[in-house]
Amino acid sequence: MREITVGVVAPAYVNVPLWIAQERGFLERRGLAATERICGTTHGVTGALRDSEVDVALTAPEGSIADAMAGGLLRVVAGLTDRPPLSMIALPRHHAFGDLRGGRIGTSSLTEGTRHVAERMLAAHGLTYPADYDFALEGSHVERWKALQAGTIDAALQMIPYDFMAVEAGFTDLGPVTEEFALNAVCARLPAERAELTPFLRALAEAAQWFRGHVEESAAIAAERTSIEPRYALRACQALAAPVAAVDYSYL
Repeated sequence: MREITVGVVAPAYVNVPLWIAQERGFLERRGLAATERICGTTHGVTGALRDSEVDVALTAPEGSIADAMAGGLLRVVAGLTDRPPLSMIALPRHHAFGDLRGGRIGTSSLTEGTRHVAERMLAAHGLTYPADYDFALEGSHVERWKALQAGTIDAALQMIPYDFMAVEAGFTDLGPVTEEFALNAVCARLPAERAELTPFLRALAEAAQWFRGHVEESAAIAAERTSIEPRYALRACQALAAPVAAVDYSYL
């Protein structure tokens, strides 16, 4: 059995395929055992991969792309999530994007991840950085939720199911991210070990296909992994399973 360490930002629902692959034996059948390492930020995951502290990473692809363009060894090898399950959540006193002028927007990094998504979203509503708002480094969506509750930031992009939780708690949902791009990708460091990477990708692909036909079972796995109420876990998995264009995994 080969042991691999997978770097992630947080126990996020975009990592459901990994949890399924672990729980349903898709990795084990391919001779792999995967352990997650939670790094807390997107640039933290990129750094861990660059320093060989993790074998593979499930994270925003920008860090690996920038590293490759600078002559580094990081590469994006597969997409995992192409529809960002994010919404801009604001303090209850804010009712429109214009109310965020002069405010603090929570993010996990200034160089990758949700920072760029938030910047484009705010720009579409006439707000530019740094003239109209500041970014506040708060960490993952889990930590950003704590900052919103504490009132130390004005808004942040929140991943499912934290956006649902925030709305029920009285916070303002200014709207979802509507762009389609690889929010979460599988990244590796060259020279990648093909004997590990190929079966890992195949296990993820099988888990992703299983997920769409077993949403309730997947939600139970996710609820246990995240210690979130089952009703929120189910709603998040239902959102992730919404129909998208078919993906061809036959090349793996």
